[in-house]
Amino acid sequence: MFGIGGSEIVVIALIVLIIFGPRKLPQMARDLGRFVSEARSSVEEFKEELSSEEVKEARRDVEKFKNKPASNKDRSPRQRKP
Repeated sequence: MFGIGGSEIVVIALIVLIIFGPRKLPQMARDLGRFVSEARSSVEEFKEELSSEEVKEARRDVEKFKNKPASNKDRSPRQRKP
């Protein structure tokens, strides 16, 4: 997990315990759990939105537009052939 071993996690936990004290740790753990849960649900919602049919259709339209050869009128003056 992020290159952190078990001993480093224990040291971090002890430092947090010393800084915040045993009374605030349960509330902090609950708040952290809620935050992680909300973040995960937001990520899942974002993934679902990206995989929705409307987005897939828009991607297909963009690909069609990219692959469509440009007519002479659509080109800028520099790109036009004489």
